Amino acid sequence: MAAFGAGSVSFHYESVFYLKLNFKPNNMRSSKFLLLALFILTTVAFSACNKDDQPTPEEKVMAGFEFDYVVDGEAYDTSKVYTINGTAVKFTIANFYVGGITFLSEEGVPTKIEDKYLLVTPGSGMQEVGELATGHYHMAQFFIGVDPVANSQTEEDFTSRDASDPLSLQFPTMHWSWNNGYKFIRVDGKVDTDADGVPDAVMSFHLGNDDMLKNLEFIIHKDADPGQGDMHFEFDLAKALEGINLSQDYFTHVDDFPELATKFRDNLATAFTYKHQ
Repeated sequence: MAAFGAGSVSFHYESVFYLKLNFKPNNMRSSKFLLLALFILTTVAFSACNKDDQPTPEEKVMAGFEFDYVVDGEAYDTSKVYTINGTAVKFTIANFYVGGITFLSEEGVPTKIEDKYLLVTPGSGMQEVGELATGHYHMAQFFIGVDPVANSQTEEDFTSRDASDPLSLQFPTMHWSWNNGYKFIRVDGKVDTDADGVPDAVMSFHLGNDDMLKNLEFIIHKDADPGQGDMHFEFDLAKALEGINLSQDYFTHVDDFPELATKFRDNLATAFTYKHQ
């Protein structure tokens, strides 16, 4: 019910309709005047109610992430042999999961993108992350890996996921065949072990287990305006392998060589950088 007042006088819908039905005018002129006044008041009342019932929708922007692969500044190419830490290296696979995506305003207020994972590959390009309210975002946070709850799912949970789900069965596989859980990141290829410049031994860096999840954060100073939600990051594989003697240490699936796995995980902090909008 709406009420309108002027001083001590107030009008209610019930009063309006009661007067309209029970008023007995003394003359035609006063009757027309009162009916006109009642019509105007009723129109204004309904108009006010309709405006109150219709909140202004908040404008949204679709955010997107793209990861550009490089090797010490050179474009990533599986046909090319690179020199990393003095060792010839050739890559075949470099895939990883991104989750826990959160954006922070200048004041530190977080906007978390719930239940969203990206499977990033050299050819995945720009991927949708989720909707953001328009405005300025100071920082982006995410982790490389899969959260402990999803990482501890049963085999039935894993196999029942829809094929479009990044956490479903993938090829190349991103799930351990001998145990529950995901490969958070896998970098495969070959390395030169006899110093002849030709990669000859299988290289395999696969991280999993909850303690191998790596949290990252970036200052982005992103203005999320309509049509301006894309963000670009760079993944440098040479930095991911920095400080590792690849002619000797080139294979870890975490539990077999945990110190090497830890070194690789910690290197991810500098291997990823935010480039531009």
